[in-house]
Amino acid sequence: MMTIPKKVEYSIVLITYLAKNPRMTVSLTEAAAKLFLPYRFLAQLAMALKKAGIVESKEGKSGGYCLAKGWGQKNLYQVLEALGENKHLVSCLSKDSSCARLGQCQFTRIWGKIETRMMAEMKSIKLASIK
Repeated sequence: MMTIPKKVEYSIVLITYLAKNPRMTVSLTEAAAKLFLPYRFLAQLAMALKKAGIVESKEGKSGGYCLAKGWGQKNLYQVLEALGENKHLVSCLSKDSSCARLGQCQFTRIWGKIETRMMAEMKSIKLASIK
């Protein structure tokens, strides 16, 4: 069975936590403690989410992270992209596949159909809907 990587799962947990505290800037130390997530890993994820425009950070004594303007219009697929997890279900679907059965495999089409539907579904789920 396919599984969602921890970095995607933890990122969604962080986004949801920030969405429940919309007027606050939350330190990663606080978020890690309250969400029972490893601080160092959460810091890496927060940086990727910041680069993607989903969260923003504030410096200083009362600094931390909060959701960026327009975060709710971003979709679940954009989170995967931000984290480098927009990979194909199977390697033969990538453009640079070197599968020996590429031209004759019946499953390539099936995997492609499943992947297309999954991506469409992830793109249809706005982050604002997961809070």
